Amino acid sequence: MRYKSEVRSQESGFEMQDARYKMQDISIFLLLTSCFLFLAFVRDSYAYDSLSPRILPIRGEIKHSDNYKAIVNIIDSPSVEGEVIFLKDIADISGEDADFVNRLKNVAIGYSPLPGELQAITDEQLKLSIKKDRIPVENIKLNSPQRINVSRKYFEFTPQQLKRAIEDFVESRKDITKGRIVVDNVNYSGKIILPSPDFGYEINAGSSLNSSGRKFFNIIFKADGKFLKGLNIAADLKVVLPVAVAVSHIKKGEPVSETSIQIEEREISRDLSQMVTDPRDIIGKQAKVDIAKGEVITINSAETMTLLNQGDVVNIVAESNMLRVAVKGVVRDKGGKGELVKVLNVSSNKVIHAKIIDSNTVKVEF
Repeated sequence: MRYKSEVRSQESGFEMQDARYKMQDISIFLLLTSCFLFLAFVRDSYAYDSLSPRILPIRGEIKHSDNYKAIVNIIDSPSVEGEVIFLKDIADISGEDADFVNRLKNVAIGYSPLPGELQAITDEQLKLSIKKDRIPVENIKLNSPQRINVSRKYFEFTPQQLKRAIEDFVESRKDITKGRIVVDNVNYSGKIILPSPDFGYEINAGSSLNSSGRKFFNIIFKADGKFLKGLNIAADLKVVLPVAVAVSHIKKGEPVSETSIQIEEREISRDLSQMVTDPRDIIGKQAKVDIAKGEVITINSAETMTLLNQGDVVNIVAESNMLRVAVKGVVRDKGGKGELVKVLNVSSNKVIHAKIIDSNTVKVEF
């Protein structure tokens, strides 16, 4: 009997111990459940801002009070001019606190796109930029799409404007007083995009502009003295001059007369200084070479007609208002009318220089 009583006593002790263990398990379960629910509540209610050591309420979106210090309305398809995008460039910002509004306006969002291109900005980037300037986002009502496409204003320098610029430059630099220079085949592929219409440009040429052919130009665009863009441009120049042209075939040694030439506009590819643009410069001279019909006559194509040859006897005339002296002389050179030649004065046996007047006379100037 005593043994059975001891066994029952031990069994009763085990049952009480099991009951205590079960109560502990229930307490631990309830504690863990409470902790889990609390953490879940905190996770949905708060988030940590890594850029600023503060806890920000952001249940899906940033919560604000009803008393906003500023309202920011993003402009539809904003376009900027500068190299940096500021909030004032892409949004209408209003508020009663002027200092707070000015701080918002000067928040830098990022670099602008290249002229004519787009830059995508998200609403989260806007919020991050505002927070970087230590501006409390909870005091702002931000009306923005999730994605903003920002473009940069630009001005296109058209091919027509480029050609006209080169034409003006050539006109200002040409040395010819007669004729014209035609600019053609301006070679530049693609668009010339500039960030602003308020610009100037400088043009330089790599060679002389007074002859026909392919020429190369360098154009530099500037705004407020600041370099914007540099281009190398190629273009064809055609120099067109009114020049003397043979109406008919002129043989070597024949005189050039008024009826044997005429003035026509021709494209000139050779040295312009050799061109005859005034008929008086060629009429009365004799052809040095055969000149074909329709051929452009140059200064070297003809020479002054020879009136005197070496050994010809002439009258040497020297005169003034009061006196005229004439003596015989012998020509030592050949020459044409108006040219100076050496003449031997047979009376004094001295060689002098005299101007040819005609085929019998030379004149001494004194």
